[in-house]
Amino acid sequence: MDNVSVTALSFTEYVMSGQRGRINIVSEQRGMYLAEDPRVCGFYNPIRSAMRRAANSTEPLLELKQAVLDANRNGQPRAFEEIADGFLPWLEKMRATGVPVDATVWRSGDLTLKVRPHLGLRRKDGTSYAVLVHTKEAPLTREAANVGLRILQHTVEDNLPGAVPMVLDARRGKAYQMAARTNLAKLDVLIAAEAVGYVTHWRMSA
Repeated sequence: MDNVSVTALSFTEYVMSGQRGRINIVSEQRGMYLAEDPRVCGFYNPIRSAMRRAANSTEPLLELKQAVLDANRNGQPRAFEEIADGFLPWLEKMRATGVPVDATVWRSGDLTLKVRPHLGLRRKDGTSYAVLVHTKEAPLTREAANVGLRILQHTVEDNLPGAVPMVLDARRGKAYQMAARTNLAKLDVLIAAEAVGYVTHWRMSA
């Protein structure tokens, strides 16, 4: 059977959706990925682009305000405003500038994850971060953040060598890094099991 390919962020959203919501979220994601019109899956792309520009701008607020003003799809203005309200204070505290990141893939069984951090950031001390950005309304859970972080740990040398993996809940301005006490072996088992579940749900929703 064909390999299933989605983004790392889509997979983390599946992990956090709970047992009852997983079939629905996979059906929704499947429809977006297989849609003939690529705009169907691009709801958050304008604000993510604005976030990248903001990281290199002397006026980051203006970049995000413009994205809100340009929003023309149902629900976008409110969503973009909430993201800007959470992201801007966080970016100011980070005191970092944007750097390019590369895309790669990571596989678990029949699931291929496309991994391209939404942000690459570097502080004045040289510390760099490869950041996946969660933009949706539901708060990001620690479990889902750990899944995203572990995937980044596997790929970060291809994305942004030497960077610290980070997952950001943009609306709440809350960033996650992997805790030192995390049992990575158990996390790998969890990811492998969730990957099997995702592929099963994907194929059943065909």
